[in-house]
Formats: sequence, structure tokens, C-alpha cells
Amino acid sequence: MNRYSGVLQRFFFSPRSGEPLAFFRIAIAFIGLVQGCCLLGNVVMLYGVNGLIPWALSKGIVSPLMPQLSWLQPLATATGISGDTMVYVLMGVYLICLVFLLMGMSTRAAATLAWGLHLMFINTGFMAAYGVETFLHIALFYCILMPVGESFTWKNNESSVSEWNALSIRVLQIHLCIVYLASGLEKAMGTQWWNGEAIWQTFMQGQFAKFDMHWLAGYPWLAKMICWSTLLIEIGYPVFIWWRKTRVYAYVGVVLLHVGISVFMGLQLFAAIMIVFSTAAFGWEYIEQGYWGIVKPLRERKMLRRAEVLATQAFWSME
Repeated sequence: MNRYSGVLQRFFFSPRSGEPLAFFRIAIAFIGLVQGCCLLGNVVMLYGVNGLIPWALSKGIVSPLMPQLSWLQPLATATGISGDTMVYVLMGVYLICLVFLLMGMSTRAAATLAWGLHLMFINTGFMAAYGVETFLHIALFYCILMPVGESFTWKNNESSVSEWNALSIRVLQIHLCIVYLASGLEKAMGTQWWNGEAIWQTFMQGQFAKFDMHWLAGYPWLAKMICWSTLLIEIGYPVFIWWRKTRVYAYVGVVLLHVGISVFMGLQLFAAIMIVFSTAAFGWEYIEQGYWGIVKPLRERKMLRRAEVLATQAFWSME
């Protein structure tokens, strides 16, 4: 019994650096800011009183116990401020919270308020929501519970090391494994992901068609290979990402999968947030290796050349 408890203790609570969680916090806040700024011009259409889903309709569809913008209607009536103006105000508050989260200022409070406001927005404009809203909402919830504000903040430029960092990263890892396995198994239950029809239908939809992919009809084997590789990456993710010898290949594979989604389907924010999740959970060590092995030597060479130029200039100025 003590043996197994020791294994679990080391697995979940061996002290780890807080750098992956700091990256997670900064990247999630940045993605939320980019999405929020992109939506500013269409806030009223998406979430306004008479938007795509009017408040009068959304409050009849969404559970009355779930926060939604229609709750503001009595306040708007009492104050004489239009509901659409309040939507703009709440969006502004939401973006300010994300800035605080990005900088690591009052991290937990900022994440909590941003999460609550985000919940109100997606409950009201649920017809326009897709995967990025779901994972952004999950990420903000994690930012409330996890120690994401203990490293690389506006007043602390160092990384913390603690067992709570380890537990948080393990939660991210297990969550991602469940997500990809469930997604892959659901795809595998139908025939479209085996005969290549799924990727063909995706490319033929106007909302996703970024390139003319009609030529794919002449190469059905290629469509099958794309679908099969997607199934392999998603179903195999929990196995290959945990085994250290295959982890880098699994990580690169899932990153390339989402880069493909970004390029060919135009879902850049969704692709970005999924890459952020995998990087924080499993890929941070490869980011570090890339920095120390490639980026830092290049910066040092540049600084050395700059020092040589300055030394030469100083020498000739003394002559």
C-alpha cells in the first residue's frame, strides 16, 4: 500500500516548475483578447437585445439558473441605459480582466470575473459559439484554480517550483488525453472517417473552404490517409504522449493537425488554443530545448557581433 501511495505521490506531487502554467495563463489571455477584439464590431449582432438570438428568445432556451445577458434587462429598464450599451460595457470589463490575467495582476480575481462574463456571453450567443469558446471557458476556469499567477507576472520575473504546479499540469495532461481519446473514438464510430468522406465534406463546405479542394475527388486515397492519420493522432494520443520515447512525435503530430485545421479550415483561434493546451501539458520541455539549443545561441552570437562592432568603433575613435 505504501508503495502505491508513494508512486501516486511522485506522479501527482513531485515539485515542478511553474513555467508551463505561466505560459498557459499568458497564451490563454492573449487568445481571449484577440477573439474579443475581433468580436467588438459585431458585439450587438451576437449578444445584443435584438441580436441573432434576441434576449427574449435566449432566456426561454437557456436554463433560468444559468447566467445570461437577459438578466440585465430589469437593470436597463430601471436605469434607462440601453441593453446594447451594457453589453459593450461588459465586453470592455471582460477585456480588461484578460489584460490583468495576461500581466499576472490579481490573477485569480481577474480569471474569475472573466470566466463569469464569458459564461454570460456564450449562454446568450450560443448559436455562434464553437470549440474555441468551450476550451477558452475551460481554460479560464483552470486559471481560477491553478497557480498560474505565481510565475512570470508583472512584479515577479521568476519561476516558482511547487507540488501544486505538478498537480495542475497532471490535471491538464489527463484532461487532454480524455478529450482526444473521446473525440477520436466518436469519429471512429462512423464510416465517414474510414472512407475519407469526412474530410471531403469539410473541404466542400463554404464556411470552411479556404482553398479550392475539388481536385481531391481524383485522389480518394489521399482523403482516406488524412482521415486515418487524424484517427491515429487522436486515439493514439493518450498512449504515445505518455511514453517518453514517442512523446515528441505525438506532440508534433497534434500540433501539425491543428496547424492544418488553421490553414485549411480557417479556425485559427481554435487551433491556437488546442496547441496551447498541449504545449502547457506536454510540450513545454521541447520549447525550452528549442530556446536553449537554437534561439539563445543565435541571440548570443548577435550580441557578440554587436560587441565586436562597438569595440572596433571604440578602438578607431582612440586613434
